Amino acid sequence: MKKTIGVFLILIGSCLAFIMKVGPAKETAWMFIYGIWPLILIAGILLITGLVLYNRNR
Repeated sequence: MKKTIGVFLILIGSCLAFIMKVGPAKETAWMFIYGIWPLILIAGILLITGLVLYNRNR
């Protein structure tokens, strides 16, 4: 169960990183209200916790 949660966190973090790389579109403009730094922090936290959960329960 923890392994699948880790995979989902990794996927969500990767999607956020991809959205940051592509930039704001009409559908994702609300994510960039406070700038790009909150997205970087959220994506980093999700990726790191997902990787830790996945690696510990391999």
